[in-house]
Amino acid sequence: MQILVKHMIPLKITVAILLCGLSWNISAQTQADWHLKRDEDGIKVFTADDNNSDFKCIKVECTVKATQSQLIALLMDINRQPDWVYGSKSAEVVKAIKANEFIFHSEVDVPWPCADRDYVAHITINQPSPQLLTIDSHSEPDMVPAKDGIVRVKKSAAHWDVTPLSKDLLKIVYIVSFDPSGSVPAWLTNLFVTKGPFLTFQKLKENVGLSAYQNAHFDFIKE
Repeated sequence: MQILVKHMIPLKITVAILLCGLSWNISAQTQADWHLKRDEDGIKVFTADDNNSDFKCIKVECTVKATQSQLIALLMDINRQPDWVYGSKSAEVVKAIKANEFIFHSEVDVPWPCADRDYVAHITINQPSPQLLTIDSHSEPDMVPAKDGIVRVKKSAAHWDVTPLSKDLLKIVYIVSFDPSGSVPAWLTNLFVTKGPFLTFQKLKENVGLSAYQNAHFDFIKE
């Protein structure tokens, strides 16, 4: 039982930092030597070595039936993250900076006997052209006071490329590098990094179609 609990830890930490970023250059990972680990339900999960960390990089590729605004509406509905981000215990906006930029704090439920994690992420959404939507983030670990008994995740970088294939079909390429902090060995985390991202994007595909997001509109997005 204890071994099973330990195996669950990397899954939850990996996917619950989907939007959390830090200082290293995630764009350098786009040309990494990716290895396909799972291909199911229209979702592909890849891993690659990370020159900046002992932990594997993760890439997810999938198509989602939604508009760009629907996707952003889901991602910006921070309080609902626990409904679709695997392992997310709670999430709340810390500061709204611009319509396309905000900071949020989230806690990750990690099974006993290991401590729960939390992180603070600064998110920026840009649309260089109607054919490309990007989402980038960096960590703001000191923005929210640390809590006793919770380990603050300080090292993570994430990037999304979202390309419209038609009026209501998107191609998503998502890349993340991370270090869950605390006493979680890299070799154990690397064994279990594919299931969590797969389940999260599976839930994303389900939730983005909810009626609450169908008529979403943002001034900073042209479709």
